[in-house]
Amino acid sequence: MGEKKLRKRADEAELKENGLRGTAPEERVQREHVPEESPAEDFVQEELQIRLPGRTLDAHALVRERVAHILSLGQEPSPSPYNAARLPEFLASCLNPVYLDDPVYLEEKHLEEMNQPEHQGVYLEAPAGTPSSSSDPAPLLNPEPLLNPAPLLNPAPLFNPALSAQEVEAACREYIRCCTAQLMRYAEPADELVVESLTTLGAPLTLHYLMTGHIPDEHTWEHGEPDTQLSDFLCSVGAPAEGESALFCSANGYYTPGEHQMSRDKFGKALATRRLRWNRRMERTLNAEAHMAATCGAWLVTPADPLWPPQLNDLGPDRPYGLWCRGDSRHLLDVASAPSVALVGSRDPSIYGTEATTHLAAELARRGYTVISGGAMGIDITAHRAALTQQGSDLPTIAFMAGGLDRLYPAQNSDALNMIVDRGLIMSEVSVGNTPTRWRFLERNRLIAALARHTIVVEARWRSGALNTARHAMEIGRTLWAVPGQINSPNSVGTNRLLRDGLAQTLTEAADILEYDAAAGFELGTEHESEWAQAASSSVLDELTERQGRVWDDLSPRTYRGVDEIAAALGLGACDVMADLFHLGRCGLAESRGTSWRKVRPAVAA
Repeated sequence: MGEKKLRKRADEAELKENGLRGTAPEERVQREHVPEESPAEDFVQEELQIRLPGRTLDAHALVRERVAHILSLGQEPSPSPYNAARLPEFLASCLNPVYLDDPVYLEEKHLEEMNQPEHQGVYLEAPAGTPSSSSDPAPLLNPEPLLNPAPLLNPAPLFNPALSAQEVEAACREYIRCCTAQLMRYAEPADELVVESLTTLGAPLTLHYLMTGHIPDEHTWEHGEPDTQLSDFLCSVGAPAEGESALFCSANGYYTPGEHQMSRDKFGKALATRRLRWNRRMERTLNAEAHMAATCGAWLVTPADPLWPPQLNDLGPDRPYGLWCRGDSRHLLDVASAPSVALVGSRDPSIYGTEATTHLAAELARRGYTVISGGAMGIDITAHRAALTQQGSDLPTIAFMAGGLDRLYPAQNSDALNMIVDRGLIMSEVSVGNTPTRWRFLERNRLIAALARHTIVVEARWRSGALNTARHAMEIGRTLWAVPGQINSPNSVGTNRLLRDGLAQTLTEAADILEYDAAAGFELGTEHESEWAQAASSSVLDELTERQGRVWDDLSPRTYRGVDEIAAALGLGACDVMADLFHLGRCGLAESRGTSWRKVRPAVAA
């Protein structure tokens, strides 16, 4: 065994020596002048059985490695919410032609592959018939920076300079989206190193350092992304738009170069430990994952996207790196604007808990609220089903999964979850192909609490996952409600304790939340404004009969509904409902489209 190790070390030394002999003299000179980064401490090397690479790459090399990475992504389905408009090789078509057609660049890549067989990057090989710029091998590193270091900081743009600003922005978003998809495949949620790197270096550099094991040079560590196009884009999405508050900007604090929370040495050691732990995960290819996502209709949204839900930024370092989604991507616009509630509770609810959940979810959804839960058995799926029966909101419900979206869990709820895909959204921070685990259920609870304006606990035992969601809601300042339960029911011990300790407000009916939002000054918009508030100020509504008022209350302000549907919901005859609808139409309180009707507010009808 000892002889094999010695022989292996001798072979490695011989290969290294041969590689050095084969390089150009200019390269040897430069290698002598470039200071090497100090390796990790001895105990790190011994414990991890790896060597933290000490060499760094200049800006040119970084950009070129990104080109190679983008070319490797060219044949894969896009994880973009706009993937319907994306063709294969979209990113490759946006690249700067200098990196694709320059024979010197191609020759450099070929030599780099020959001299560094251990390198993990994917490189572009020169096509057959490509002429070489000279008979001598090109150096791996350009000797010019020894005399003038400025070009190192200004490589040729990554994307084609001929592209419009909108096209460059689309390419940047897509590249960040692809890099984020890879990061999410092997990084645990809220990992200290990944959070630090995403905030200060951006997704492309984070992926590069995690995949290669390199540590950033001083300039990159202090100034962030060296590619000017990517840097400008990352800075632009991290700042609020004109007239937009920081709370509701698309990516508040997404990229703040140089504001490090850990030292560069600590980053290097943490990088080594992550690479060892994620070694097997890194073997999976994005290609397989992208095909799985495309098959089930999943798409990815990142903090750099305008569709990113801004409420999640309140999680701070615990914010997800991205979200895999299924459903209409346009619904994400409603997530930021529409009022929302999270309904959570026991997986084995009592009859009382089921009835309370059904009543609250249906009433709030009818009033325009989006009902958010976790898609699990019990209170979760009851809330989803009740919300789906209503027409008051364009986005009736959202379900957060604890596993990949290629397999809806639990299977018993697949019918309701598929309905949510058709009318709402299902989301997950877990990549496709991953199964749910206990700790993933607990991790996703923070997302449920952050996305909703209010969190309602219907039934919860003393040790319940619903109380975990309640804790997250309190930590980020969300309004917490609890439904009082029977004092002799084990399912109500947790909720009653929240009320007793003053941690949650008492919820007895949906009007409690409507009144709370009105008093807090939330502008719900005319389509979501509560009916009772309108009725209190309208003499037109006061003149309606009891039955006409019921019909008007049941109408949706945004969705046309048929007479039979309204009659069935109210338990009235179709002829009576039709007569009431014609009366509402004459009063300007309803309008028809064929045989379907929708509500018109008094303010609009005036």
